[in-house]
Amino acid sequence: MGATRGSLARPRRLPLLSVLLLPLLGGTQAAIVFIKQPSSQDALQGRRALLRCEVEAPGLVHVYWLLDGAPVQDTERRFTQGSSLSFAAVDRLQDSGTFQCVARDDVTGEEARSANASFNIKWIEAGPVVLKHPASEAEIQPQTQVTLRCHIDGHPRPTYQWFRDGTPLSDGQSNNTVSSKERNLTLRPAGPEHSGLYSCCAHNAFGQACSSQNFTLSIADESFARVVLAPQDVIVARNEEAMFHCQFSAQPPPSLQWLFEDETPITNRSRPPHLRRATVFANGSLLLTQVRPRNAGVYRCIGQGQRGPPVILEATLHLAEIEDMPLFEPRVFTAGSEERVTCLPPKGLPEPSVWWEHAGVRLPTHGRVYQKGHELVLASIAESDAGIYTCHAANLAGQRRQDVNITVATVPTWLKKPQDSQLEEGKPGYLHCLTQATPKPTVVWYRNQMLISEDSRFEVFKNGTLRINNVEVYDGTWYRCVSSTPAGSIEAQARVQVLEKLKFTPPPQPQQCMEFDKEATVPCSATGREKPTIKWERADGSSLPEWVTDNAGTLHFARVTRDDAGNYTCIASNGPQGQIRAHVQLTVAVFITFKVEPERTTVYQGHTALLQCEAQGDPKPLIQWKGKDRILDPTKLGPRMHIFQNGSLVIHDVAPEDSGRYTCIAGNSCNIKHTEAPLYVVDKPVPEESEGPGSPPPYKMIQTIGLSVGAAVAYIIAVLGLMFYCKKRCKAKRLQKQPEGEEPEMECLNGGPLQNGQPSAEIQEEVALTSLGSGPAATNKRHSTSDKMHFPRSSLQPITTLGKSEFGEVFLAKAQGLEEGVAETLVLVKSLQSKDEQQQLDFRRELEMFGKLNHANVVRLLGLCREAEPHYMVLEYVDLGDLKQFLRISKSKDEKLKSQPLSTKQKVALCTQVALGMEHLSNNRFVHKDLAARNCLVSAQRQVKVSALGLSKDVYNSEYYHFRQAWVPLRWMSPEAILEGDFSTKSDVWAFGVLMWEVFTHGEMPHGGQADDEVLADLQAGKARLPQPEGCPSKLYRLMQRCWALSPKDRPSFSEIASTLGDSPVDSKP
Repeated sequence: MGATRGSLARPRRLPLLSVLLLPLLGGTQAAIVFIKQPSSQDALQGRRALLRCEVEAPGLVHVYWLLDGAPVQDTERRFTQGSSLSFAAVDRLQDSGTFQCVARDDVTGEEARSANASFNIKWIEAGPVVLKHPASEAEIQPQTQVTLRCHIDGHPRPTYQWFRDGTPLSDGQSNNTVSSKERNLTLRPAGPEHSGLYSCCAHNAFGQACSSQNFTLSIADESFARVVLAPQDVIVARNEEAMFHCQFSAQPPPSLQWLFEDETPITNRSRPPHLRRATVFANGSLLLTQVRPRNAGVYRCIGQGQRGPPVILEATLHLAEIEDMPLFEPRVFTAGSEERVTCLPPKGLPEPSVWWEHAGVRLPTHGRVYQKGHELVLASIAESDAGIYTCHAANLAGQRRQDVNITVATVPTWLKKPQDSQLEEGKPGYLHCLTQATPKPTVVWYRNQMLISEDSRFEVFKNGTLRINNVEVYDGTWYRCVSSTPAGSIEAQARVQVLEKLKFTPPPQPQQCMEFDKEATVPCSATGREKPTIKWERADGSSLPEWVTDNAGTLHFARVTRDDAGNYTCIASNGPQGQIRAHVQLTVAVFITFKVEPERTTVYQGHTALLQCEAQGDPKPLIQWKGKDRILDPTKLGPRMHIFQNGSLVIHDVAPEDSGRYTCIAGNSCNIKHTEAPLYVVDKPVPEESEGPGSPPPYKMIQTIGLSVGAAVAYIIAVLGLMFYCKKRCKAKRLQKQPEGEEPEMECLNGGPLQNGQPSAEIQEEVALTSLGSGPAATNKRHSTSDKMHFPRSSLQPITTLGKSEFGEVFLAKAQGLEEGVAETLVLVKSLQSKDEQQQLDFRRELEMFGKLNHANVVRLLGLCREAEPHYMVLEYVDLGDLKQFLRISKSKDEKLKSQPLSTKQKVALCTQVALGMEHLSNNRFVHKDLAARNCLVSAQRQVKVSALGLSKDVYNSEYYHFRQAWVPLRWMSPEAILEGDFSTKSDVWAFGVLMWEVFTHGEMPHGGQADDEVLADLQAGKARLPQPEGCPSKLYRLMQRCWALSPKDRPSFSEIASTLGDSPVDSKP
């Protein structure tokens, strides 16, 4: 396609002097050279093509193209691509001619032109079949010559093929003459047998095409039956008549016959039963009277001439029908808008016609309210347009109609706005929001900008009035009602002031116990519209003794005596509301302590195990045993187990399944205590039959046994002497207290290290993580736990400091030999460096809680280091650290962190695990008080565990607020917790809602745009609410809002939260 290198075309002649001077200039200007020149080529119509042109020149040249000497303009079909000319689709009309590539140096004016090039365009184009001879169809007669021409053109010249009624024709067949050169088909002579539909096809190197319009040749034979009048389809109504017309002509006259669908002939002499009312007239017409459904079908009119095939004409008789119209929904439109209502015609035969009417008058086809096709159009709607509009549909079968009720909506107007109100606590309260509009307005209420949904406390009447079924103090806030219709809405708000009733907060327990010979207090507090005066009285009217003081409602006993028992009355009174009374029966008791606690016991299989337990107190405590998470009922123990009167448990013929933790529970009417110990059942070793050569001599063995027994006896005597000396265990001689013959025979072995086993806490009152009860029994229990969980400080290898809590430093460490079969365990260590007595007490209470809880989603207490200061609490740790940092990293775009975004399903899974852990904690009557993402740990497998790092001193200092001489997690606290110090499981639920918000915002600070004082003010006003996080499903945000209910009893339990999260079918992308 390209020209040889160095070929040059001179666009103009140079003067002779210039030609002579060119060698003398020493080649100061080089010529333009075509590296590739366009060449002539074959091309296909409508296909792509390319004329190549490449130029080499010393300077910058401009390349363009000429077609027959005229410049080529770029179009979408034909355009310059580089220096070549590209064709998206070759066109035989626009691209025929000579192309030339021109290169011009705009600086020197030098110009060079390539060789000429053109396309050999191959194409084919369809055309009709036309009559060439005779001049018109009217001149065609039998036995005359007929010539047809095929108007299919192309390049190169196509080859043609003729067809009659789709059958190929060949030259010489049935007097046919085919001329491909002339594109003709000649029939000589033409007769009736040549009648038919003629078409042609042609093909060449480009492809194939067939005639776009065919020719029907009809040469009549007078003896053939010809159609004069063909029957038409008829649609009639039931019981009406139907007429089919049918006529043929021929010489001699043809015969005519009618047939019905089942090929039954229809004549006036013999009619089938279902066509008894049919009449065939002499002119061939068929009349059917009183048409019934069985008469519907296809009728055939058959004409037969003397020669030729029969001519069959068909027509169908349809019975008219019309279906019912679908119902219209009432429509509500706003004034001033343009609306349309479409009325689709019902199914029917023939197709029903449709029109609209209003007030009995047919709507016009133009105007402000008019009909357009099947549509009712209302332009610039006015209130007067409201009413009933009727759509009519009708055909031969009848008429159908359907009404649509159109309402023109108006903006609501006030009948009665909500007013600022004073509602009495504990009684129903009403806020009115009365409006009128068309249609009836919809009224919704908001409380502190949160939508009020109807539940057991709130009810919205049909007229818009809001009823608060039982007014609470927390209901004192702003309320807003919104009344709306499609035309618009109005709103108003009112403030509710709750008139507090005079009540005890909380009501004193009617029966309370005080420990004999100890200090005790009995609180009694109350609130009302005015601060009440609170005082205590004895029910018998006697005055309080000197060691009992009444200090603003707190009854303080300096030292409880037996005479202090009795009935007391707390009286709260103020001027406007009078007084209320609460009666309390105080019992003086000696709280339960354990004289003998069960110890870790290891017994051979088949032997007898004795777990001793004795408790003392006043009233005398009853003892129950709990084994392997079930209470052991003395009446159902069976022959192998027995509980002695002193409380000890004996198990005969022990089996491996008896292994586990056993809890001794002592309780009376005042308190309950429990202590536990593990029982291990092992196989008894088989003794050797003979002594080996290395066995010690018998006298050596006797000597060893004698020394051991002597040392043991000396030790026992020393211990007994110490016990008598201290006068604390004078009654601890267990064997002497049992009746003779009751001592079981058993064999004990030394056991291995104690493992953290199943929970056994049976706590009857709800206690906070940092507010567990204390007392002598609790102190003994702590010492017991401390002894059992002791872990040597020397086996801890610190790794890094995580931060500082209220207690002291919190760090990561490696614990050697902590878990069986594991050389090193990564643990979290909390140190007690504070000298504050309250902090030390809280530290001990926290370790008691984690020591009693056992759940997959709560960290375990693994050990204690108390042999020296500072004391250490060794807790379980997981590899990814706290949940707060995990959430922040998952949102980070830093490639070095290799973080992956969390899907909604994964976020729900994180929240569900925290809820399950908190459910376990609350079921055991504990309160966390500092639940947040920073106090939960997460593993690489995304397992979450509730913990209590409490890094309030440095790492998370910004998330704590100094309030009333303490650092508190303000942004996670419920109103009653921060304002009244009332911590409960319900305040933990509030914090859980904030934790959910943290998860869905990837660890953002709650109320991040507000200062601490502003958050506190919002909590006091009952307005502290967090917005819905981006991408958080509405169902889950509604769960958060329930957690933030102002009234604690309106908040869900952790069991309900876990169930709701587990039922959430949320699976979306990050």
